[in-house]
Amino acid sequence: MRVYLTGADGMLGTALRRELAIRPETADWPLLGVSLADFDIGDEAAVRDSIADFKPDVVVHTAANAVVDSCERDPESALRVNVGGTHHVAEACRRHGSRLVYISSDYVFDGRAPGPAGYNEDDIPAPVSVYGLTKLAGERIVEAVPDHLVVRTSWLYGGTDPNLDQVVAAAREFLDGGRPRLIDDQFSSPTYIPDLASALVRLLPGALAVRGLLHIANRGRASWYQVGLALAERLGTALPVPMSMDDAGFVGGRPRDSRLDSTRAAAFVHAMPHWTDALGRYCARLGTFDRGPVAP
Repeated sequence: MRVYLTGADGMLGTALRRELAIRPETADWPLLGVSLADFDIGDEAAVRDSIADFKPDVVVHTAANAVVDSCERDPESALRVNVGGTHHVAEACRRHGSRLVYISSDYVFDGRAPGPAGYNEDDIPAPVSVYGLTKLAGERIVEAVPDHLVVRTSWLYGGTDPNLDQVVAAAREFLDGGRPRLIDDQFSSPTYIPDLASALVRLLPGALAVRGLLHIANRGRASWYQVGLALAERLGTALPVPMSMDDAGFVGGRPRDSRLDSTRAAAFVHAMPHWTDALGRYCARLGTFDRGPVAP
């Protein structure tokens, strides 16, 4: 199986490359990864030619501007990458008969009325930010590809960039003797990137006939403050300082409670671990933490 991966140098793209390399059944799959740093996803001809030349069986589209306030400040750029780029990828997949797996977000919801287990795939999206609107627009574009899968996930962590990863940023501050300020009144499903990557790799072959829309996130509901409390307990540091969303100085809107219900996905892959279990495994990898990058 030939795999084409956008956003290959991002948090999820890096984890997917690693997961594909270590699995015996996927280690010999040809893989072409392109990144936003060296590939203009908004250039229709470049996307079309790159995908046509590689002739992938499946395209995994992770590339996006996922910085919510950046999207709010520069909506044209967000539209070019998150909507225009997705359109170019989807059109190339439709033309060449490639399967398309598109990564979307819990931010397509407004966070006002999740069900008892969180938002499921049948709930109606209602974004409250430019970022959420662009991800929902991407979903609608991808639906035109005959063999497609949209995967919504939530609050990813386990990378190395503290500007994108709240858990990495908090861990660094804890281990430097600080007490990070973390929001205690916004909730979702914190998701450890290796867990998501493992689930996604299982869904790549079209032969599995998994098409449409799935929610995949670690189980449970937490605020970043609750995550910080659990992290501090495991690291043996001082506790974080709670902070309200209203005091965070956000530019773009955020859903108050966007927890995802991943029950449907368990029928195709496996039940996702609880976020506390995932955080424990993440902390077990912090032994080499030297105030540099955290080992993913």
